[in-house]
Amino acid sequence: MFDKESLDSLFDELRDEYELEPDWEEIQRDAHLGVARLDGGVEIGNIDPRVAELVTRHNPG
Repeated sequence: MFDKESLDSLFDELRDEYELEPDWEEIQRDAHLGVARLDGGVEIGNIDPRVAELVTRHNPG
């Protein structure tokens, strides 16, 4: 399960890498969805591959 430190780290890295991208809002939405899915014990699903890689990497579980 994601804790505050892992979430902060994930969203800091996302912001550093992709904040200026035109699809920034979708990137954030996919990150929240990926975190919720992993915390819920299901597969990460079909989200932006850039986001999926970071969410998986920052998952402390």
